[in-house]
Order: sequence, then C-alpha cells, then structure tokens
Amino acid sequence: MERQLALQFVEYQGKQTPVMLVPPPLLYMFNNKPLQNITYDKTIDLDSLSFYETEFLQYLSDSIFLENYMNSFISDCRDYGFKVFLPNDINTFLDSQNAAYIIHFAQMELSEDTIAWEVEEQVNFTKTKRIIPINSISLSTWFEISEKDSSSYQVYYDEQSITDETYGDYRQELWSMDIVYDYTVFKLDQEDIYEFASDLGSLHASYLYDLILNTYIWNHIAEDRKGPYIYLHYNHEYHSVEAADEAFTRLPKD
Repeated sequence: MERQLALQFVEYQGKQTPVMLVPPPLLYMFNNKPLQNITYDKTIDLDSLSFYETEFLQYLSDSIFLENYMNSFISDCRDYGFKVFLPNDINTFLDSQNAAYIIHFAQMELSEDTIAWEVEEQVNFTKTKRIIPINSISLSTWFEISEKDSSSYQVYYDEQSITDETYGDYRQELWSMDIVYDYTVFKLDQEDIYEFASDLGSLHASYLYDLILNTYIWNHIAEDRKGPYIYLHYNHEYHSVEAADEAFTRLPKD
C-alpha cells in the first residue's frame, strides 16, 4: 500500500505540489581549528583572527557558494516535478489550490576543521596507531518547513562534510621488518568546495522530496498501518521507491 501511494504521488500529486523557497540571508563561516597565533591581546578580535587563519574559508566567496547550492536545489526540485516559487512570487504561490509547502533555509554554517584519520602500523613487532591529520569542510543546515496555510513549522537539520583525499598502502621495511603506511594527501581546493555546494543542493532537494512524499503517504495510509512505518526514498534515476538510507533529521521543538 505504501509503495502504491508513493508511486501515485510521484506520477500525479508530486507534479502539482507548489513549494516556496526562502533562501538563506547569508552563509556563516567558522574556523574550528585551534588558533595558531597564541599571543593573547585584548585588542584582538579572536573570531576575526581565527577566520583569517583558515586555509580555505577566507578565500571562499560566500555568494558563489550559496548560488551554486540554491541553483542546484531549485533545478532538482523542478526536475522532481515541484512547482518552485521564490519570495517575489508570493501572491501566485498563495493562490495555489493544491497542498503547498514553505521551505525556509533558516541558517547555514560552513566550518573548517582538522580531523584525525587513523591507520594501524607494526613497529618493532608491536601494533601502533598512526594519526594522519586531514582537512574537513562541513555544511550544517537548518530548515523550517511548514504547510502553506499553517502557522506552525517543523525544524529539520542536516550536516555533510568533505575532506582531503588520502591514498596509500602498506609496505614492509627491508631490514627492520616494520610494516608502515606510505600515503599521499590530495588537499581540497576551492573548486572542490564550490562543487560540494552544488552536490548538497541536489542532496537536500532529494531529502525534501522524500519528506513531502512520506507526508503524503502518512496522510493517506490506513491507521492500522501507521505502526512500524518505513520511511521511503524515491530514486529519481531509476524511477523506483525504496527504503531510505538517509534523510533530514527532525529536531524537537523547544
């Protein structure tokens, strides 16, 4: 029954669903790495100092990042069949007769950090852990999603990351017989981060579609089938419905 309703939504209701997208006002950017300049001076703005110690974020255009994200999000929503509206289309959106949704990108935070990648080596016939520091860029996003005629909204959250790429293999030292890990780190660059924005726009559009799809199913399914509900994902590429591996995280209301 659930899959039948899902395909019904995909073929019909989903293509008549208006969504109003309210873009984020700005992109917050933070450095989560420890400060390198440890000289304390009361006149120094530590947040500003921290930002200008970033390896990537200080050179990034927040407007390009957001543009890549939103363009990808909007394009994929339209590919799914949604009727996409932006704030300047508010009057047309309010005239919609079908079930409609408002998606407010409440806050977006891009952060830079260093994470530890751990490998195991054998030195002097003893297993040891080797820690390889790699760069990480993470985007945290909060969404406020409501139905058009509702005064309440639900908050959803997602966090995704990209890191330096590390390639390596084990080798054995000829004389000591130690087993060590030889590796090369391919660092992130600016284009990787802009592409990350586009990829996340597509991912979040997919999460949104699944959310509205499952809402439709939940509203139309019989009460006795609402027990162990399986959250579904629509695979746009293969035009198939399957159990979802990932989705927005719904946050409790205060």
